[in-house]
Amino acid sequence: MMSKRISLHNGILKDCFEKVRRNFYEKIDESKHAAVYAGIFDESYAEPEFTGKFMDLCAYYYESEGDARALKKGMAVVESIRENQREDGYLGCLTPGKELVAFSFWNHGFTLYGLVRMYEATGDESILTLARRAADFVLQAYADPACPDILEAGNMGSQNISCLYAIGRIYCATGDERYLQFITRVLDYCETTDMPLLSFGSIFDLRSKKGIEMLVVYLGVLQYGMLTKNDKAIAAAKRYWQEIWESQIRNTGNGTIREKWTEGGNAARLMPTEEKPNETCVAVGWCELSLALFYADQKPIYLDAVEKTLFNHMIGSLDKSGGDLAYYQGNYGKKIYRTDDGAYQCCRYRGFTLFSYLKEYLYHYENGCLTPLIYCPSSFEADGLLVRQETAYPTEGAIRFTVQNSIAEKMLKLRIPTWCQAWQLHGGTGVITTDGFLTVSLPVGDYTITLDMEMPLQKEEHDIDGNPYLSYTYGPLLLAADTHYGGALWQDVDAAADVVRAEAGSTSLVRFITDGVHLVDFASAGGNDVQNDEYTVFIPKKPS
Repeated sequence: MMSKRISLHNGILKDCFEKVRRNFYEKIDESKHAAVYAGIFDESYAEPEFTGKFMDLCAYYYESEGDARALKKGMAVVESIRENQREDGYLGCLTPGKELVAFSFWNHGFTLYGLVRMYEATGDESILTLARRAADFVLQAYADPACPDILEAGNMGSQNISCLYAIGRIYCATGDERYLQFITRVLDYCETTDMPLLSFGSIFDLRSKKGIEMLVVYLGVLQYGMLTKNDKAIAAAKRYWQEIWESQIRNTGNGTIREKWTEGGNAARLMPTEEKPNETCVAVGWCELSLALFYADQKPIYLDAVEKTLFNHMIGSLDKSGGDLAYYQGNYGKKIYRTDDGAYQCCRYRGFTLFSYLKEYLYHYENGCLTPLIYCPSSFEADGLLVRQETAYPTEGAIRFTVQNSIAEKMLKLRIPTWCQAWQLHGGTGVITTDGFLTVSLPVGDYTITLDMEMPLQKEEHDIDGNPYLSYTYGPLLLAADTHYGGALWQDVDAAADVVRAEAGSTSLVRFITDGVHLVDFASAGGNDVQNDEYTVFIPKKPS
């Protein structure tokens, strides 16, 4: 396997990455995760999900950094599993007789995934043995034709089929065809029900409208399609993604209300946090499915989706310390990162996963072609090629690539985001190709190439409950009125007023002023003084 080196240099993404990394190494007590499997619990117990994701983080940090601290953290959990795994392989931690209900399979599936990741990172066959036992429990649970229906499960039937992704991963680790055969059997069965995962006409034809659960299910469907070259499965994942993109993803870069997809989900409306909109788990799952589809299909629209979610919802969901994430985010009101009883920590490890894996979101290199996935200050090195990316993106549209290429001509594929209507290329020769990228040749030598994208400030008018509102975007960034800078929450603005850029300082990525109202990027809005600051992405329009 070709070695590569990806580095974050500065900017908002590096800041988020470093905060989460520091919390992982310095603040998270692995003994608490190890204790998760010692006991039997009621149906509300979901801790093994988080600990499965924690093992994934341990594996990734050890793989990418070689840091023994990460390995030690992960192995503390593995040893607890070795001591506490039930004889039949079960790791869901629920009371006997409850193995197929509530969070049980969700817990079990993510623990199985964490074990596979720890095996991938270490090559330790004893860990693979634990994972095999856990996977075989899943197969055995539904081996008998008279056994309980796998769709008779929580979250409208999606809870138990969420294990398909983990089962696909252990197939990759073992090559054991039984695991693929299980997935095939489940998908075939689903086609005879009101959960036809492969042949559905609309997301609302599926029994489950649950956001993160169904995103995990379609990660499993896509993985299965790629492993088996099943075009129907791949097409189903694409179709599911496309309908979510068109009907559910809002200007904040996320969707769901009370964790479910809804009819007219991305229509303009005012949603307070109490309505439980824009679950952070959904934002992470959306990014994961989008990135997986890009690897499968290489279309830039998937990267546009990741960019929108990452620079708006995800950065905005991370608190200032990097130690927790908002569970939900309304599009007006106050941002709530946690409650006294810890209720807003559900998404911590899913959110931590995205920020920990940020370097994997930056570049794709294959067959001598380098694609920067998300523009940010960073560098890529492999195969005699070193490319350093210098930019203030997403607050400015100019991106300078310093290239050192010592082995053979290569290609650079540059995404022109959907928000960009005008751009210029300097220092290289490029053409827009049929896949929608600007493709630039990289001859042997040292030189610079600059992509200069005009970053427009755009205004859109909306009717919400019969009243006129405005929203503003700047390039990939959604803007919001923020009372941190003065004024009242529902202060209206003249649609014809000039929008003037102001100094952002340390309190936001960008800031503008129009008709006396301060507009900042949604990620920063409401986050400077969370007890008092209020914000809205829809701003009342003054009567003409």
